[in-house]
Amino acid sequence: MTDLLAKVQSEEEVLEYCAAFCQFYREDAHYLERTAPWVERIGLQAIKENIVEDAELRAAYAERFRISQQSAQIDPWKANSDREKPNGEFHPLAELA
Repeated sequence: MTDLLAKVQSEEEVLEYCAAFCQFYREDAHYLERTAPWVERIGLQAIKENIVEDAELRAAYAERFRISQQSAQIDPWKANSDREKPNGEFHPLAELA
C-alpha cells in the first residue's frame, strides 16, 4: 500500500522532495527504524507539513541531505568513462549520429 505525498512538475522537484524526505527521516526516526514504521508512527500529515507545505524547510532538509551524501555519491564508473579524459578502461560500443 502506498500514500500520495505530493504531485510535482519536474525532475528537480522530485529530487528535492526525495532528498528532503530522506533527511527528515534520518533526523527524526529512531535507531534502526525503517521508513514504513516511521511513517506510520509520525503520520503522513507530519511529513506533508515538513516537506510539502513548508518550501523553506524542504529546501533546508534537501541541502543537508546533499551535504551528507557528497562523499557517498561519487560515481567511479562515470569518472572513468569521461570522454574528455579517456584512460583506456572504457570504450563506447557504438556512437549514434
